[in-house]
Amino acid sequence: MNSRERVVTALKHKEPDRVPINFGGVHTSIHHVGHRRLLEHLGMPVYDAPIIDMFQMIVDPASALREMFHDDVQSLFPNPGTGWELKVDPASDTWTDEWGTTYQRPAGGFWYDFKSHPLKEGTIEELEKYRWPNPRDPNRIKGLAEKAKRLYETTDKALIMQAATGGVYEHSYWIRGVEELYIDMATNLKYVDALAEKIVEWMLEFWDHVLTAVGPYVQVVQIGDDLGAQNGLLFSPEIYHKIYKPRHRRLTDLIRKKTNARIYFHSCGSIYTILPDIIESGIEIINPLQVSAKNMDSARFKKEFGKDLSVWGGGANPQTVMALGSPAEVKAEVKRRIHDLAPGGGLVFASVHNIQPNVPPENVVAFFEAAYEFGGYPIAV
Repeated sequence: MNSRERVVTALKHKEPDRVPINFGGVHTSIHHVGHRRLLEHLGMPVYDAPIIDMFQMIVDPASALREMFHDDVQSLFPNPGTGWELKVDPASDTWTDEWGTTYQRPAGGFWYDFKSHPLKEGTIEELEKYRWPNPRDPNRIKGLAEKAKRLYETTDKALIMQAATGGVYEHSYWIRGVEELYIDMATNLKYVDALAEKIVEWMLEFWDHVLTAVGPYVQVVQIGDDLGAQNGLLFSPEIYHKIYKPRHRRLTDLIRKKTNARIYFHSCGSIYTILPDIIESGIEIINPLQVSAKNMDSARFKKEFGKDLSVWGGGANPQTVMALGSPAEVKAEVKRRIHDLAPGGGLVFASVHNIQPNVPPENVVAFFEAAYEFGGYPIAV
């Protein structure tokens, strides 16, 4: 069974020859510092890998690493809009994206934080005047169809089309501000709704544009919205049901009209209480299954939702075992998660979000070695 067949079979909730593995992509890659440490640890040529997400400072991993770790997946990324390019001010370590949001990395920091946002007033009038990037900019798909077709025809990898934005909620605070959006939720829900509508309209145009180009070639499409914290939702279930859930459904309906690909939804945190809603929204894959969050244990998830939702991730607790455990403890954790999630299919093995710079390289190696060792079907439970 080749990589593409392996991933497709697992996402149909059937058992392939082994659990498919993913290393690389917006939510399943590694921080650039960790990548260098991993190359050094393995005695491989050390180089500055291309950064695929400046905000998180994660990279497209070395092909030698992806081969070593039996990666079954290839990511595709849209281009930015015409005229925008990444320009980092070295004096302040800041940069501004094509939406007008500015980011800054603190001295000695590993990631960028928000510095300023373009929507400062929080009024409908300001929202109407805001200049949105062109979702149908031809540059966004320049060469993308050709690349997707080539990868589809010349490799056996499963292809995942990555988004160019956050989710409807995430992108709301990217351009409005985190604290500001929470205040809006408490004092001006009409504005929150209007902002969400503008964003989903942009996303519908974007996905129509992109999937017209690559829809026949991709097996997975990634959308998402970080909806959970460690112990529950980031805002009330009422706001989720009123503002965000219907717009997620509109996105999945559009995606389904353009491609037969499975729909992958990224959300960190404890989202247990809305998992039935996520299923109703037309989502088929949850990433990353944050196993350390409240009510997100892998065995419980599989029992209650495993028939409807696949998991892309869930490999090991990143907050404890991956960062602080021994290689043997990492392997034991991986074995447990595979045994919980893999029977009957429905698992693409990957990290619980990106591997951070504090994870020892020997633990990264143990993580993927264990996935290959314990991931053969039938799973020994």
